[in-house]
Amino acid sequence: MSSPLLSVKNLSVDFTQGDRVTHAVSNASLELNTGETLALVGESGSGKSVTAHSILRLLPDSSSHPDGNIEFEGENLLQMSEAKIRGVRGNRIGMIFQEPMSSLNPLHTIEKQI
Repeated sequence: MSSPLLSVKNLSVDFTQGDRVTHAVSNASLELNTGETLALVGESGSGKSVTAHSILRLLPDSSSHPDGNIEFEGENLLQMSEAKIRGVRGNRIGMIFQEPMSSLNPLHTIEKQI
């Protein structure tokens, strides 16, 4: 059996503001194999967006990943240089954010944009 294309293991995400720490995600895990599509579904405030933004390292500087690992094609995304992760975003990993009308161009097909 081959390795998953994307693997998130025991991911935790914290946000720090002053001396206050907010635990936004705790021990999230998922695997995505080639040819699969993934949708994160849950209640408001359950950590879906934070988890998705973590995968592409799009979280603000106030965030930290005290635990967990995110691997894409066997490479740890959390340890990639900024230049290398920029090459992954949009080219290798795509994401449609919560508001599709501002994320997608209505003049093009969804297939063309993904």
